[in-house]
Amino acid sequence: MKFTNKNVFEASRHEITPEQCLKERKKNMPPIILDIRSQDDYKAQHLIGAYSLPVEKLENSLTQIPPYAQVILYADGSDENTAKSVELMVKNKFTDVSYVKGGVEKLMEAIKNADDEIILSEYPEDQWEAKIEGVLNEKVRPTLAADGGGLQVVKIENEKVHIHYEGACRGCASAATGTLNFIRNTLSTSLNHEIDVIMA
Repeated sequence: MKFTNKNVFEASRHEITPEQCLKERKKNMPPIILDIRSQDDYKAQHLIGAYSLPVEKLENSLTQIPPYAQVILYADGSDENTAKSVELMVKNKFTDVSYVKGGVEKLMEAIKNADDEIILSEYPEDQWEAKIEGVLNEKVRPTLAADGGGLQVVKIENEKVHIHYEGACRGCASAATGTLNFIRNTLSTSLNHEIDVIMA
């Protein structure tokens, strides 16, 4: 019988494919996705919904990340270096952390090759409203309705969606913060495009 030392870090146990990362991103409680490349690289291209946290700042920022949250890291194609960042987090008691094999380039390829991913920028702008409304109807309005709320789209201007809350959401303090962030993140990640949501 072969015994394994649980104290020895095995990078292969923490690697996931780009396709797995995209699948995890669609969950009701999506993971925290960290882009550990430089901020300039992040600005040039990144996975929508990922946060920029350059690798040199990671160790000093660990206290700001919930230790029991699901965390996914990605960088460039240097998987060995990305795995070292995962090892750092594991040693600091993070229980569910992984990294994307192949980094950002493979992630972008996976999005383009996936049948269930929408890249809003590839559609004519006169189709954007329909795509945005589709995501609202499928993923946002049912969630709000479960709590007795709803929303009405006042207007859509390019990447800006002006909304008006209805029902229980109207006048609710969390609607101005948490709910607004939920709508913004859901639209942005579902359409692979930064969408700004504004209360009208």
